[in-house]
Amino acid sequence: MSYCVNCGVELAASEKCCPLCGVEVLNPKKPYDPTAERPYPSKHEAVMHRAIRRVAAWVLLVLAGIPVISMLLMDLIADGRLDFSLLPSASIALGYMVFVFPCLFRKPRIWLFMIFGTLETAAYLFVLKLLVGGNWYYLFALPVTLMTGAAVIGAYLMISAKKPSFMLKTIIVLVILAVYVLALQLLIELHFFKRIYFDWSLYAAVTFAMLSIAVLIAGSLYRRNERFRKKMFF
Repeated sequence: MSYCVNCGVELAASEKCCPLCGVEVLNPKKPYDPTAERPYPSKHEAVMHRAIRRVAAWVLLVLAGIPVISMLLMDLIADGRLDFSLLPSASIALGYMVFVFPCLFRKPRIWLFMIFGTLETAAYLFVLKLLVGGNWYYLFALPVTLMTGAAVIGAYLMISAKKPSFMLKTIIVLVILAVYVLALQLLIELHFFKRIYFDWSLYAAVTFAMLSIAVLIAGSLYRRNERFRKKMFF
């Protein structure tokens, strides 16, 4: 059996480096054997962290469910129908789904939880609409929520993509922002003023367009400079 020369930890033949301090194992009499039995799983920390996250998520689910169920029952007992308890219950459910629910997954995908968050926000606003009434939900709140979620998800997928260059990613994200602000003001004007009008969103869109052109020019100059440097060997 080998021992680490730095910290003295006992080492197995399957250890290429010390699991405690990371010092490389050099033992001519007993070299590294990758086929040897490992003394512990190689991914034990990741497994433990996932287990802790899941247990914490279930515990928080129980803790969140207690006030929700209590408020719903008190509302039914007091008024015979669900009224004041809907909004706080929906708020607790929304917070749980956004911040805790991802911990239940083994390999969470951020874009998938962005979709969940968009739908959960739309559902929360629907509950609010049931309480306060009005025609603001279908004509304004729901389109804005879905549009915002689509813009954020699209920008994230573009930024996290591997193939497009950084310049192309930046330009596409700026285009998404320009379209978003134009569509946002259009919804605001149609809902509140019953007209089609653009002012601040047009200024923002022009700014994003100018930034896109600047990024395109900067990227072109950078590529030319790189080609020049390669030709001149410096």
